[in-house]
Amino acid sequence: MKRIKLLCLGLGMVLAAGSSRASLTAVQDIWGPNPGGGSEWNLYNSGSGSAPGAGIMEYVYGVGNFTRVNDAGDIQWAGSPGGATFDAIYAGASQALYTAALAGTPISSEILGGGGYTGNNPPSRSSSTVSYIPASQPFLFLDEANGNYAYSAPAVSTGGVDRMVTFAVTGYLATPGDVGSFTLFSDGTTHYVIAFEDGTDNDYNDLVVEVSGVAPVPEASTVIAGALLVLPFGISTMRALRKSRGG
Repeated sequence: MKRIKLLCLGLGMVLAAGSSRASLTAVQDIWGPNPGGGSEWNLYNSGSGSAPGAGIMEYVYGVGNFTRVNDAGDIQWAGSPGGATFDAIYAGASQALYTAALAGTPISSEILGGGGYTGNNPPSRSSSTVSYIPASQPFLFLDEANGNYAYSAPAVSTGGVDRMVTFAVTGYLATPGDVGSFTLFSDGTTHYVIAFEDGTDNDYNDLVVEVSGVAPVPEASTVIAGALLVLPFGISTMRALRKSRGG
């Protein structure tokens, strides 16, 4: 019994360590502070790049009211039975948002697009809200633009790089830019903002969408990998126990 407890303890420690390890893709500040800045908006003041300054997230949700989600934890998503709501916040060039199967095959018609979504400058909420019930669980997000495919899964994205970053948000600024107008979401849930990169400048402002009724879910492979990692630990522990008992 003690051996089993030790093995389970080791497994829990490895999985906990893996889930808490920070992994954040660098988002570049290249457009200067807004409002009143450059021709485009930075996604947020990430502190990386040559032009740091307030961006889309600060303007719509307020400083301190959004949290980056670990990149290893925003790959697969699942929706609630009531369906999901998508609200386009900002976009650069013409974009189209889909959901896709885990292998990368699109499983929905355009959620946002209508031939390509471009708009919201300055960024704003509730301009083009769309409801959609995911057809497959779990699923990936997909933004298609300029011949590039930006999935929530780096492995199937163009170039094999991470083309989507995610933020958790619990409310928004009723008056964009006015920090005193912060308002909690009426449904009492955490919403997520997903932001895509369709090119190579890594500004992640090509399509920015607020989603609700969905949430990221752990990948099964993460659990399997954790078990495999801890297996040698468990075996060596049991061997040590046998030796200590003369077995």
